[in-house]
Amino acid sequence: MSRTCGVAVTVFGCGWVLMGLEIVGGRMLSPDFGSGVWVWGSVISVFLAALSIGYFVGGLLSQRFPYGFCLALIIIMAAISIVPVAIWHRAASGWFAELDLHERWGSLFTTIALFFFPIMLLGIVSPYAVRLVTQDVASVGIKAGTLYAISTIGSFFGCLLTSFYFILWMGIQRILFLSVGALLLIALLLLTTWYAQGMKKKEVFTHGT
Repeated sequence: MSRTCGVAVTVFGCGWVLMGLEIVGGRMLSPDFGSGVWVWGSVISVFLAALSIGYFVGGLLSQRFPYGFCLALIIIMAAISIVPVAIWHRAASGWFAELDLHERWGSLFTTIALFFFPIMLLGIVSPYAVRLVTQDVASVGIKAGTLYAISTIGSFFGCLLTSFYFILWMGIQRILFLSVGALLLIALLLLTTWYAQGMKKKEVFTHGT
């Protein structure tokens, strides 16, 4: 598998996990805060804010460290940051509910505490991926558009399948741990393809000389 294919699989998988987390986030808050417009408004707003920061940070980091293993490390960090959410989301939601805040603020603060950091890290992925597959300015537009399209298709499946099937079949905690496992596999795939392609280039260079 080429580096470009590895990066494409990476953005697809991360897009899937990201939107699955958003669906799970709304369901996660419902026992303490209901499932009304305030809850979904909080979830969507926090995810958008975290993504915007992630996009910006991803652009900066990709300029300084344009290496596949750096992106893989970020994905591993995102996976690790979801583990506390899977373990303590009920306790965290209950704690904010006991503060006797208005539902809109309780749901907002809970979402920030649980999801802001993991989603910010996942937001880094797409702009970083664009940098990894772009070798010249002339191709940056088509490659950026293609990767963002692939990421959005992943988000489509993550949203649809999580809301229609996975929550009913597995429940919140299993989905969260599966998301952790999926991100770790994605990072491993990216590392494997990046390393393998680098070794091929070294062999070609060595034989050519």
